[in-house]
Amino acid sequence: MVTGFNTEIVHQGTVYHIQTETRRDAGIETSVYVGGAVVHSVKTTHQDLINSPDYSEEKLKQRLEEQHRNVISRIRVGEIRLPQGSPAAPPARSKGE
Repeated sequence: MVTGFNTEIVHQGTVYHIQTETRRDAGIETSVYVGGAVVHSVKTTHQDLINSPDYSEEKLKQRLEEQHRNVISRIRVGEIRLPQGSPAAPPARSKGE
């Protein structure tokens, strides 16, 4: 049975914990945590896969992994970042630093 993926990465001095898992409602949810707080989440469905005659645990695992890797990539290119003023955000640097 596919349960999910967990990864920690450091980007620009911030540790991001990325967790992707399946849900009972045929959803795949990826949550991004910083300091224990959720700073971003993505939820998609895999109902189409469940209804497909080609369904397999391996195909479900591939879909989870694809979503998980996509979110990690989005963090690394700066599409997903901490909200300004977030307690988990690193302090702003002055121009002289």
